[in-house]
Amino acid sequence: MRFRRLAAGGERLATASLVQSLGIGLFMASSMAFFTRQVGLSATQVGAGLATAGAVALGVSLLGGELADRYGARRVLASLYTTRAVCCAAYAFVTAFWQFIAVTLVAIAADRTGPPVLQALVAGTVTDQRERTRVLAVVNVVRNVGLGVGAVAAGAALVSDTLLAYQITLGLIGLAFLGGAALVLRIREGARPTAAERAAKATARSVLPYPRYLVLTGLNFLLTFFDALLLVAMPVWVLEYTDAPRVMVSVLFAVNTGLVVVLQIPVSRLVEGLRRTSRLMTLAGAALAVSSLCFAAAGGLGGAGGPGGADGAGGAGDWYAIGWLLGAVVALSLGEVMANSASWELSIALAPPASRGRYLSVFNLGLSAERVLGPIVVTGLLLGSGAVGWIGAGAVFLLAGVAGERVALAAGSRAGLAVDPAGGPTGAFAAEPATGAGSGPATGPAAGAGAGSAAGPRAGSAAGSGAGSAAGSGAGESVDA
Repeated sequence: MRFRRLAAGGERLATASLVQSLGIGLFMASSMAFFTRQVGLSATQVGAGLATAGAVALGVSLLGGELADRYGARRVLASLYTTRAVCCAAYAFVTAFWQFIAVTLVAIAADRTGPPVLQALVAGTVTDQRERTRVLAVVNVVRNVGLGVGAVAAGAALVSDTLLAYQITLGLIGLAFLGGAALVLRIREGARPTAAERAAKATARSVLPYPRYLVLTGLNFLLTFFDALLLVAMPVWVLEYTDAPRVMVSVLFAVNTGLVVVLQIPVSRLVEGLRRTSRLMTLAGAALAVSSLCFAAAGGLGGAGGPGGADGAGGAGDWYAIGWLLGAVVALSLGEVMANSASWELSIALAPPASRGRYLSVFNLGLSAERVLGPIVVTGLLLGSGAVGWIGAGAVFLLAGVAGERVALAAGSRAGLAVDPAGGPTGAFAAEPATGAGSGPATGPAAGAGAGSAAGPRAGSAAGSGAGSAAGSGAGESVDA
């Protein structure tokens, strides 16, 4: 089957994402070795610096959407990419902990500010609803590919293990971000908000999104915990609570990456009309609930110290655990791609055009919060409770998905969006909400294909995690700038 080309602007967005994700992959794989072996920092210092910068960036990230609304998403996103390039150059000359902290604060602030700005750029560039979701799916896929290729390429610096090799690697990462900025500047951004829309925004009674949008943000925050389940809980569960061999950790990561790459674009085609798009939230919650139950079953078959456990002695318990774990990751991957597609579209379609950047910044704040709180919750509550913790997580996922569908339908109906596609070739939402205040957005004029959508991929995959967060990075995708 012939691959259909992306809409105008979509190809450059995808190329820019590929280029900068190569740099992120390079950084993720080489940065910890550089900071500990060449700069002389301890692993504790690096972790503390990343955690501090990540917490500060939670508040700073809200500025990205406001800047995009005021100055245009294209210029703001290019500026953020350039800032990250400068930070890469600065890392090459860091010699003390305070210098590392200073550069990392700027780098992570630029990273966390990027996703809602990218969303706003896609929303203003790709006008067709189904096409913009397809663009985001392609962006998510190429980011995952870029991260993997970049991580492999970092092996040259790790093998050399010299200061010069790491400095050259940082220079290449900076060039990747500059290349992404240059590509973004070549994108023709859509029309800016009209004078009437800007006036409506100025007279809005609250700086926060309307209540249903905030509730949807919170429910999506719960669904995004699939990232912490995969990156944090899964490795510990496999190694400490199941009879599966250790190598299954790598196998499961590979299965997830492959499924996301293969399924994200086809699943994005299910985004058609408010009802079908909202229904994806329920389906995502159900898939993640099934995944949680499979993880619980894998651990219930025996402990890591049992026959054929972590020592790899072999036995029937191994195969049962492997089967449940594979089922868990397949279900988690399905939930991930469905949650991505639904959140990309709903976060845009339910946001007033004149305040789109501000709304998306708030929506993406939930994704940033998951990066900070996810590891704490899954290690302290989920893993600490054993199989019961996984069952509880499944219940939370299912309830969040069902509630998310209902809230999205209620918000969209109040905003005047078509519940079902009107029968046109794109199946686009029938209207964009006007700037809202109080309990919901006012009904806006029909805008059909004018809504836009974008969001980062999974936080951990597309945007990097751990040490990679320092210079430009799930989940991811996402990213997820």
